[in-house]
Amino acid sequence: MVERIINKIINEKVDIDKLLVVTFTNSAAAEMRERVLNAIYKKLEENPEDENLQRQITLLNKASICTIDSFCLEVVRNNFYELENISPNFRIADTSEIELLKQEVIEDIFEEKYETEDEDFTKLINIYTSYRDDTPLKDLVLKIDSYIQSNPFPQKWLSEKIEMFNIEKTLEEDFSQTPWGEILLQEVKEEITDDITMLRKAEESLMKEQDLEKFYQTIRSDLDQLENLKKNLDNWDKAYEIATNFKFVTWPRNKVECEEIKDKTKQVRDEVKKKLTKVLDKILIENSKEANQDIYDMYSILKKLQTLILTFEKEFNRRKREKNIVDFSDVEHFALDILLKAEEVAKKYQNKFEEIAIDEYQDSNLVQEYILTAISRNNNIFMVGDVKQSIYKFRQAMPELFLGKYESYQKKENRKPQEDLKIQLFKNFRSKQNILQFTNILFENIMSKKLGDIEYNEEEFLNLGANYPQSHQNEKIEIDIIDPVAEEKEEITEETINENEDIEENIEEVELEAKLVANKIKKMLSSKFQVWDKKQERYRDLQCRDIVILLRATSIVAPIYEQELLNLQLPVFADSSQEYLDSIEIQTIMSLLKIIDNPIQDISLVTVMRSNIGKFTDDELIEIRLADKQDNFYDCLQKAKLSSNQELRQKIENFLEKISEWRKEQEYLSLDELIWKIYEDTGYYHYCRINAKWFFKTGQP
Repeated sequence: MVERIINKIINEKVDIDKLLVVTFTNSAAAEMRERVLNAIYKKLEENPEDENLQRQITLLNKASICTIDSFCLEVVRNNFYELENISPNFRIADTSEIELLKQEVIEDIFEEKYETEDEDFTKLINIYTSYRDDTPLKDLVLKIDSYIQSNPFPQKWLSEKIEMFNIEKTLEEDFSQTPWGEILLQEVKEEITDDITMLRKAEESLMKEQDLEKFYQTIRSDLDQLENLKKNLDNWDKAYEIATNFKFVTWPRNKVECEEIKDKTKQVRDEVKKKLTKVLDKILIENSKEANQDIYDMYSILKKLQTLILTFEKEFNRRKREKNIVDFSDVEHFALDILLKAEEVAKKYQNKFEEIAIDEYQDSNLVQEYILTAISRNNNIFMVGDVKQSIYKFRQAMPELFLGKYESYQKKENRKPQEDLKIQLFKNFRSKQNILQFTNILFENIMSKKLGDIEYNEEEFLNLGANYPQSHQNEKIEIDIIDPVAEEKEEITEETINENEDIEENIEEVELEAKLVANKIKKMLSSKFQVWDKKQERYRDLQCRDIVILLRATSIVAPIYEQELLNLQLPVFADSSQEYLDSIEIQTIMSLLKIIDNPIQDISLVTVMRSNIGKFTDDELIEIRLADKQDNFYDCLQKAKLSSNQELRQKIENFLEKISEWRKEQEYLSLDELIWKIYEDTGYYHYCRINAKWFFKTGQP
């Protein structure tokens, strides 16, 4: 990207403030500014009198090298008058504030629905929740509302998707022709294909021995049934009929000389039976008419859910306006509204920017695509991305935007004058040849169009771009496999594949892994492991700053690694701060606020009682629960107050008295005042502060 910018300002004489460069993060934007500035200075050393380069240094301060959020904010700030009911002095709320407001809104809406005994709401409660906890429905509303915001027109998108379930006129049609039937039958097909492959290998082993003929015929019977089912997966009713009558014949009990082959084959067959039965019992369980009816029955339920989501969104937006705050999703949609409705504003940006350059394009979403397309001239967008690095689909990134262009754009040698140009960049400047070879071998075998959205073949291979001495290009790849049971470690070469890919990350296993990594680093440092220094262009001893530990998730795992490294007196920094609202201290207070509003919430109530606020022991909680095992925990608490020993009775009375006091105070105190009052009454703020100091001093909670 930097090379592209430098080429524009030097060779094409485009001023840098005429470029819009969109990056994924603020740090990436800052780094790009610095790299561009350094590149300009380097060119100036070659030609100090170049006035164009001197001007670019001045213009860099007002250049649009920023995130999409920053650009959208600029559009909204400069054109707020194009929007209705938006004050020009709005404030961007932080994530914690937005999440708290969402919780407040959803709680209030549910409370109102309970009071008015809304019938549609009651049906949703009965479908999505248990009688003790309505959290699943709340979470569903919040999750869907958050998800649809990545679409340019959220309400329209939601309505269209729900209308797909309105199939009253096609109830008699073949269910395999519906989107749901197609997906379900594809899952069946994948399972059957895998099962056939397994059984064919077993069949081959049985063919070698004559006395295994009966077992061979049994496997052959299984294969015939599977192939027949696979052949009829284009018709739901036919597939349903075959699946209903599908039966594995009894495994022969003949004794044979080749017991080992027979036993191994039976193990394979048993595994196939288990896997296939699980899929068929989950999917092919009713005919087309019944399956279609199930989908149509969902339509009325989803319409009710849609109403609840839109109610939440309307109230949430109203309260944000009251507080004069917005979130980043709002800013994107405001910017899109302005650019689509006010043609003169879009035209202004189209005239301003000679080129729009988008970094990490594989992680763009549809809202961002609409925004950047609206300010483009249709032929001045330059995108850089790699779909293999797309990791933000859970944040509604749409790698298919990248893939669509990747497949439709043409290479230079095949491109016609009006067609879009594709430039493939497959050189890797960070890794040695052995790393790249291993990566290519691994992903060639596991990444496909279906799994990973792209065929990982020779055209997609990573090629060496870094300049390392040839003598160090053929080092072996080392993989350490941890057996969590035997606590053994085995070092293997690139030809061996780690079969234990699905290790459950419980704390003991993570600690084991962290110990291995820490000891590995300690050993590498003490043995003066050699690394290539690009600046000095020579090998030197490994230093701690050369090492980074990459983890799938950091909130729980990173502190464990950090502690193991500290135990070996190794300097370490972990950017592992939890999401603010996920920390135990905040969750405790939020649980307390929930039971102040409605104490009949078992999980929240027990959370507070077990915390430093309630100070109830596990034995005491058990005794309270035994007061009435059929009731909710709040009622158990009331009954235990009458039947428990004096010490526990006094403890319960004090706790309930405090809850009652806070419930009265919430009527006239603002939320922040109520929270601070709770902190003062319980000493919880002081407790958390002391506990934090102790943790940072000792490393122990």
